Amino acid sequence: MAMNTIPLPMPPELIEEVRRTAQQAQVSSAEIMRKSIRAGLPKVREALIQIPRLTNVDALPRKAANKLYAEREDDLASIRQFIKAQPKDAD
Repeated sequence: MAMNTIPLPMPPELIEEVRRTAQQAQVSSAEIMRKSIRAGLPKVREALIQIPRLTNVDALPRKAANKLYAEREDDLASIRQFIKAQPKDAD
């Protein structure tokens, strides 16, 4: 696998933690950093990257939504019509 080198300024305490972990795991510091990035990148992505809006329609104002959803939607007739239209042999 081809590798690229990326200079990464790090605070001394983090470098020391990487070195200690590498020593305990008996691998290189570079390997610890690669594994840390692989393991942590999905969590960082989830935390930092916002999912774009799925619609360009703004949400209803709270007052309008409360009024709209407070009214009982009585569509019993259409439900009965839908049930009646179902094939008789459907399981």
